[in-house]
Amino acid sequence: MRFSIVTPSFKQLDYLECCIASVADQKGVVVEHIVQDAGSPGIEEFAEKTAERLLRQYGGERVKNLEPFELLHLRTSRGYTLRIFKEPDEGMYDAINKGFRKAAGEICAYLNCDEQYLSGTLGRVKKEFEDQKKMEVLFGAAIVVRPDGGYLCDRKVMKPTRLHTLVSGNLSIFTCSTFFRRSSVVDRGLFFKSEWKVVGDAVWILDLLDQRLKMRVMRKPSSVFTETGSNLSLQDKAGAERERLGERAPGWARAGRWLILIVYRLKRFFGGVYWIRPHRYCIYTVTSPHERESFVVEKPTYRWVIQPKGK
Repeated sequence: MRFSIVTPSFKQLDYLECCIASVADQKGVVVEHIVQDAGSPGIEEFAEKTAERLLRQYGGERVKNLEPFELLHLRTSRGYTLRIFKEPDEGMYDAINKGFRKAAGEICAYLNCDEQYLSGTLGRVKKEFEDQKKMEVLFGAAIVVRPDGGYLCDRKVMKPTRLHTLVSGNLSIFTCSTFFRRSSVVDRGLFFKSEWKVVGDAVWILDLLDQRLKMRVMRKPSSVFTETGSNLSLQDKAGAERERLGERAPGWARAGRWLILIVYRLKRFFGGVYWIRPHRYCIYTVTSPHERESFVVEKPTYRWVIQPKGK
């Protein structure tokens, strides 16, 4: 079983270095990592330094015959392939679509530059898909951290529903912890709609729900989401797009929004989403991009308090 991970990139090379490291060190899996960069200053030098480091660390070889827009194509001796493209796009979602069209893996996912996988994630995901032959989409939990890697909160997830996705303004899942069979999504043409600049994830999830894909939740955290203060979901224009998306809901659902949210939160409560044990997580940080740094969480919380920019 082969994975294809797509990362859209633009002017976040320090985070991208951590993201790449977190995919490259996954054990027991074969994975291609496709980076779609829109033209970050220094991306060519970054690609060269990344190639030197990965080949020195893991061994392997560079592929000489590159495709159009491709800056780097290397294969390590432990099953990790990295391809970096410098290619114009119409925004993050268009970049992701370009990456998925290049993907060859059976299981696909996308990971933003400021997101990364925890150790052993892809091995656990592989087992889930092997054990659940009919499953088409898998959602994992996530840990939200500060730019320095410090802990903010844990976010367990629930399978999304159409009405909650439309009227809540929030997704019940994290895309950084979402995995799917390429045959069920990409081969059906279920790409992101690039005209949406902020809530395209929600629109995409609604498309998957419309197709009645078989979905499953994995409670254990699989990824880390960094709250940088510049995340698209936190920008001012996000509110306008959420309002536009909410207009797709039936009038009775908009009027009864409070009831939909109460039912959703009750499901989270009885599903054990709010109960989190102390734990430890190990991630790459901008000050430790080549070795995972350990963080101990003695008082975990589900409550996500948005941090002031720069904190």
